[in-house]
Amino acid sequence: MKKSILAICIVCSLVFSSCKNDAKTNKENKEEQKTETTIKLSNYSDTNWKSGVAVELNLFIVDNNKKNMELVKDAKKFIFADGTFANVTGVKEADTFIQINLTEAGSTFQNQAGYPNEIKVE
Repeated sequence: MKKSILAICIVCSLVFSSCKNDAKTNKENKEEQKTETTIKLSNYSDTNWKSGVAVELNLFIVDNNKKNMELVKDAKKFIFADGTFANVTGVKEADTFIQINLTEAGSTFQNQAGYPNEIKVE
């Protein structure tokens, strides 16, 4: 009888730990999916740029790397946390940055888009 109870306890603990690992994997997958579709503008400011947003032009900039280029190369929209969005008209490499051309003035979205805000790319 004691051996049966012990065996049941061992099986239950194995099942429980397996479920716990599955939950962790699902959480990690959701986090991975989030980062695959979001981007942050470059942390760059000068007289023409403020936190990756052009002061006077219809542009955003992001750091030029393979991951960012893959994410933005076919982008149509940048969607911000508040639900507003900017329409993307083109993408161009410019030295250490990737320029994101917009239909609207970049400064229109300064508060929603400027670094370090996360932006969903569609």
